[in-house]
Amino acid sequence: MLTLCIGSLHASVAKAQISDYSSLESLFREPVTTSATGTPQRASEVAANMTIITADEIRQSGSRSLPEILSRVPGLDILREGINGYDVGIRGYQQAMQSRLLVLVDGRQVFLDDFSRTVWANIPVNIDDIRQIEVVKGASSALFGTNAAGGVINIVTYNPLYDSNNVAHTDIGTQKERTGDFTATFHNDWIGTKISAGGMNVDEFTTPRGEFDTNQTPYHRYITNSSVMNLTPKLQINTEITYAESTDNAADPTAGEEIGAEKLTTYSFKAGAAWDTPYGLISTTNYFNHSFYNIFEQGADGLPFINILTLLSNQLQDEFTAGPDHTFRITLEQRYKTYRNGGFQLVQPVRPEVGETTDSIGGMWLWQISDRLTFTNAIRGDHVVMSDLGQLVPGTIFSAADYSHVNNTWSANSNINYKITDLDSLRIGYGRGIQQPSFIESGYQQTLDLGVNADFEGNPKLNPTIVQDYSIDYDRKIPQIFSDAKISVFYELNHDIVFPFWNVSSITINGIPFIGFAAANIGDSKGIGGEIEIKGNHDGFRWDASYSLASLKDQANIVFAYNYQDSAPEHHFRFIGGYTKGNWEFDGNIQYVTSTELPRYGVPVVTDGYSSFSGRIGYNINDNLTLALSGTDLAHKVVDASPYPLLERQVFLGLTGRF
Repeated sequence: MLTLCIGSLHASVAKAQISDYSSLESLFREPVTTSATGTPQRASEVAANMTIITADEIRQSGSRSLPEILSRVPGLDILREGINGYDVGIRGYQQAMQSRLLVLVDGRQVFLDDFSRTVWANIPVNIDDIRQIEVVKGASSALFGTNAAGGVINIVTYNPLYDSNNVAHTDIGTQKERTGDFTATFHNDWIGTKISAGGMNVDEFTTPRGEFDTNQTPYHRYITNSSVMNLTPKLQINTEITYAESTDNAADPTAGEEIGAEKLTTYSFKAGAAWDTPYGLISTTNYFNHSFYNIFEQGADGLPFINILTLLSNQLQDEFTAGPDHTFRITLEQRYKTYRNGGFQLVQPVRPEVGETTDSIGGMWLWQISDRLTFTNAIRGDHVVMSDLGQLVPGTIFSAADYSHVNNTWSANSNINYKITDLDSLRIGYGRGIQQPSFIESGYQQTLDLGVNADFEGNPKLNPTIVQDYSIDYDRKIPQIFSDAKISVFYELNHDIVFPFWNVSSITINGIPFIGFAAANIGDSKGIGGEIEIKGNHDGFRWDASYSLASLKDQANIVFAYNYQDSAPEHHFRFIGGYTKGNWEFDGNIQYVTSTELPRYGVPVVTDGYSSFSGRIGYNINDNLTLALSGTDLAHKVVDASPYPLLERQVFLGLTGRF
């Protein structure tokens, strides 16, 4: 049986487990992943609820937007706050500046540690250079690391050593959109390097709801370089440099769900190595992220909030086998990050700064009990130390001594995968995920004149949010209709959810009275639901029909602050279909969601259920050139989808060349 190959192939494909997805796909004859356990696995056998979006599916979507591509996955909901302002929610937990999601590009964190949010418009990746997107639903901190409390989005690009990906794309569209991207790859037997660069300009939607600050025209620019080198047959090293700049108009929950314009600049440096030794496959991943952004909001006399974030992450792991049935992974990690809030202060100093060091140790055990049964366990411990690096405003709620704060937490994952027959498989899983408080929640400080003197503070004494997830997944191949069916159910508990500015008190700073707001743990929430999906292809036709349910129940404080139980649609229907004939490709995506109720300025805004239709018509001019016409929300001129601007119809004409 092919599943028995995992242990025996460990030594011979050590490098492939790190990066050579082409060889792994040839071996397993379907999309595979190495991200959950380090061992090559089919998605149906991985120790998590994982969906893999392939490069073909990305192309067929017709979209240049990562969140729009992710909207194909049952259990994910997309909150759109502007033409390129998005948030991605998993299984009903959907909010502006979503903080429950670990987002990686080739193993590097791309979310920001201020709110633990992802600015999707700023991710430095060429859509045509993505090999696959791995989507994990459920608490996965022990398997994937920090912030994976609700799920994981892992974006895997083509490897310059093993893949020859040379591609360029340009398109024009409504809202005056202009997009251009390219990737060029150069390699030989021992070294591969690639350069990707691109950008986008577009006008913001002209359908505001209430206040809509559009003093920043949305755009995106990026350039990346990555290299992989085989120094010896057993030693491989890799490097990466990225730069990205973007502006977007997005929701800001700290200002009562106000729309604010943000300009964000990020760059990163990464280096790693993989060494196949007698003691196992030893690998290291090290990177430095730097982010600088302004949020231009109403308030504070219109002055921008200037913020600087840095992150240094170092990880060392050893993956080894004990006989053909047992694979182990030991991981050591240290993360050091800082946050400087350099915005306007009514009371000096201008730039308070906090730092945080996290030392982690984790272990994973994959037991191949038989050719049909695997048992995976993982555990991780985090030791978090926060410290005050700057000069705090005197007299505020928390003192410098409060920032000498330590948190010790643990996370775990346990999964049983059973291949019942050649057609049926079952996974039963448990996850305990940790959502550490973000810098805004634990270390922010801002004094403002908002008509009254107001002091906003993070709370360094917060407890982390604990997420516990119980899930069952059943997969069945249906060869009679050339399809695969999947049924998933889950039950999730969230304990000690944090709200950024909750407690209200009267304080005096420099003899001046202030109203003080501080972050707090405000309560619990639980959810139940699941997904049903049937997906297949035959004779040029392809189809993917699904239904997802997420029914949430919040405690009273959570309803007031977030209203998770109504913030995402409880019911979500999708039908994705396509047909290829000769040089032509035709694809459509129909979705229907039920009503939502999100707060805006503290007032619930009800949005009725609505349907949407997206489509693509592609024509291969020759082996190298493809012309495609695509669009979103084609059935409506505008769609009322949230408390934010109405979503306008978009249409694009694009040309892609592969060389």
